Amino acid sequence: DGCLSGVFVLFPDPWPKKRHSERRFIGPDNLDQLSRLLKTEGELRIASDHPVYVGWVREQMAARSDFAPALDVTQRPGDWAASRYEQKALERGETCTYLSWKRR
Repeated sequence: DGCLSGVFVLFPDPWPKKRHSERRFIGPDNLDQLSRLLKTEGELRIASDHPVYVGWVREQMAARSDFAPALDVTQRPGDWAASRYEQKALERGETCTYLSWKRR
């Protein structure tokens, strides 16, 4: 418990169909585990090019009292790792969203 200072979830499968949404990585069960594993002030960083998934993440995180919002931008911060999926999305002309929350 409390052993991680940060977790990156970069461009996960968005499972875009509503009937598949329970398969998305960001959900109550995984967030409970991430909350347990992150140190106080540990950071959860999430990036996606899929607007429905970004909305889902925002909704899931808004329901959590154990995380405080820290970042919501469309330009990758310099200290974030690049991803080949991000590069593919940018080449297609899509907008990527970079979000982070701090563990309370």
